Amino acid sequence: MQTTRPAAVLVLAGALALTACSGDETAPASAGGDGSPAAAEERASITMAMAAEDTYTAEWWGWLAADNLGYYDELGLDVEFVATGGSGDAMEQIVAGNADAGNPSAPAFGEAALVGLDVVNMFTYSSGAIFGIFVPQDGGITDIAGLDGANIGISEPGGGEVAFLEAALRAEGIDPITDVQLIPIGDGGPETLAALDNGSVDAYSTAYNDIFALQTAGYDLLDLTPDIYNTFPARGIITTPAVLEEKPDAMADFARGTAMGMYFCLENTEACRDMMRGAIPAAFEENADGVSQGDLRFELSLQQVDPADLERIGAHDVEGTQEFLDLIQSTSDDYQDVEAEAVLNDEFVDYANDFDRERVAQDAQDYELQNS
Repeated sequence: MQTTRPAAVLVLAGALALTACSGDETAPASAGGDGSPAAAEERASITMAMAAEDTYTAEWWGWLAADNLGYYDELGLDVEFVATGGSGDAMEQIVAGNADAGNPSAPAFGEAALVGLDVVNMFTYSSGAIFGIFVPQDGGITDIAGLDGANIGISEPGGGEVAFLEAALRAEGIDPITDVQLIPIGDGGPETLAALDNGSVDAYSTAYNDIFALQTAGYDLLDLTPDIYNTFPARGIITTPAVLEEKPDAMADFARGTAMGMYFCLENTEACRDMMRGAIPAAFEENADGVSQGDLRFELSLQQVDPADLERIGAHDVEGTQEFLDLIQSTSDDYQDVEAEAVLNDEFVDYANDFDRERVAQDAQDYELQNS
């Protein structure tokens, strides 16, 4: 027996607290049933803003697998995945109503919530550090305290790593305004390599994707990222209460299809690595040592996307999210108090997980590699 779709969500006047409205439509029988197409139901569509210029990164295999395997399609849902310029751009598209949902990084989502925008995470896709703090292996700095007085490279002004970096510095009594200098040095390309090679920066704070680019170029870095960052949310299905009110059924099916794609990949990781190679082949081009950025990011993602409870794919860590919001808030007096429960919606998790796991596991077993 399938559960009904979760209720629509409304914003209470003047607050980000969410309240549920009742719905009476039942879920398509095909979703977790016999796998047949949702024939009698009118098809729905949503637009998903992906926080990358190439639509996918090697971490986002849950969405790619669900799309490739037809799980969204059999739920009667057409999903358009749209590349954006990054997390900030994806967040802007969501808030402006140009996209129904998106996967901006947790800092982009958190900052939007902390300035009072009506945004909500309806499905946590991954947890753990997206951004980190790194120093040259032989540079003499071995901890965050050693960054006092340092020149620290960042990807760009306002990059998602900046809030994390500033909070980590403050925790060690280092003022990020007066005690260090933040210098934009790009996102792992030639400009970044030159800055590290010529010593114009003593450290580099950026996304792990950028670090993988340096690693495949043969550059050794020491990771100083505080362990607490690994408890934080990384990415989710971020949307607005208005979309949840307008399209509760479509968003519910999107959550379920995504959970199915994630479960498939966790049952057969090589199948999804294979799909990623087909979707973003450049990322999987190997260096002379046989290492690729795509493989490095994919291996890390297997830890970050794997849910704490496989029966509750997409569930939120409320405590970790609250710690994350509090940390981001500590970096600016302009941010308001936000309770994690106010921006986390768990109405969709039960429905998302009510699918036929045996059938999806069989799909995973039967998959034949195409791009290896």
